[in-house]
Amino acid sequence: MHPVIMHDLIKARTSDLHRQAECDALGRAARRARPAPATKSRPFRPAHTTAGLIRRVLTLLGARRPERYPVPANPVRPGRPG
Repeated sequence: MHPVIMHDLIKARTSDLHRQAECDALGRAARRARPAPATKSRPFRPAHTTAGLIRRVLTLLGARRPERYPVPANPVRPGRPG
C-alpha cells in the first residue's frame, strides 16, 4: 500500500477509536447517573388470617391455651381402616 494512503487510513482509524471511546465514556456516565430501579409493588395482602389473629388475641387474654399439637380434623385411629 502506498505510504500516503496508509497514513490517511491510520488517521481515520485513530479518530474512529477516539470517537468510540468518547461514546463509551458517555454511556458509562449515563448508567452511573441513572436512578435505581423501582421495586415491584405488590397488592396489599394481610400477613395473618382472621382465624390466626383471633387465636393470638384469645391466647394473650388468657381465654385460651396455646395448642402444642393441634388435633387434626379427621383423626385416624389405629386398628380401624381409615
